[in-house]
Amino acid sequence: MQNQYDISSPKRQEGQELSQEVAQKLEEFLLPFVIALDKILDKRLVRTLVCCCVAILRFRNSMQGLLLSELGSYLDGYQGVSVSAAAGTKRISNLLHSLKWSILQIDQFLLDEADTKVKSLKADGKRILAPWDTSVIEKPESEKLEGLSPVVSSKAKRRNRSKKGLVFNFPPRKTITVVGMQWTGVLITGVEGTVKVAMMHWWTTKGDYATNLRKKEEEMLRTCMKRWGDLILYVFDRGYGTGPWLEVLETLRVRFVIRWKHGLVFIDAQGREKKLWQIGLGKKYLTQKMIRDKETGLKVQCDLWWTPVRHASSSSQLYLVKARVKGQIWYLITNDRVRTEEDAWDVFLPIEGDGR
Repeated sequence: MQNQYDISSPKRQEGQELSQEVAQKLEEFLLPFVIALDKILDKRLVRTLVCCCVAILRFRNSMQGLLLSELGSYLDGYQGVSVSAAAGTKRISNLLHSLKWSILQIDQFLLDEADTKVKSLKADGKRILAPWDTSVIEKPESEKLEGLSPVVSSKAKRRNRSKKGLVFNFPPRKTITVVGMQWTGVLITGVEGTVKVAMMHWWTTKGDYATNLRKKEEEMLRTCMKRWGDLILYVFDRGYGTGPWLEVLETLRVRFVIRWKHGLVFIDAQGREKKLWQIGLGKKYLTQKMIRDKETGLKVQCDLWWTPVRHASSSSQLYLVKARVKGQIWYLITNDRVRTEEDAWDVFLPIEGDGR
């Protein structure tokens, strides 16, 4: 029989402390948004929103984690499983279908929070960065959900990889597509410190709201430029390294850094067309520095070399910063002038993260 003075095991106590810490951080994170919603929504709906966020974190099954019926069964906040799943599901439905709010309030809140971050970084004299990212959420079992469209399955690609000594799979002739939803996001941050989500837009290539990636990205970029102008350096990954996107950036006068694919063609300082990996081939790196590896935490050597370049789709002067870290070479294209070591490091560190 359990003694009335028994205490929980140390391992269970640690789990409870961690759970309380995560709950506290979630409340702190949601507090500004909850205050904004409290002005337009009934307090019961606001409470449902907070409990719904808790339920999403507690429900670990990624295949069913966003189903209303499943979330409804976990809606009683920190106390555990709900007594009535049907009642919880109805509360979530009332929240989502309330006519007193829409996605416009969420978008405006995110922009206002990001604007506060920009003003804070500007007041402190720090560089302001806006990393962009695009990805998908795979919903292979869904059929009726609004906004569904074909997406490339990263899970199928990952599972189809050959494993040495275990299985060998021939490379598929074409990518595997499944049903899902696509999103594009913009962050606001400094070289170091916290990150704010400025925009998170969902879009589809099917149905009444059909659009395409480039149109959606240009729309988001225009919103950012209208609000912050050239205060921000926009950071893009290799998927944005194309001639048409360069034309958009030049038209809107955007300051940018793009991590480019090494096999694409640029025009070097002598006016000759070359692939990026051929530009500077055999040249000695101009500067080096020990930076912190974000995966291991150890100090590793980073070498940089830079030169002016041009692209057929752009009339602006561009600069190539070639970075070598741990045997890998990155090719960074920017329209910010790169003449000195300091300029080159200012281009590389926003991509890698501040490793000084």
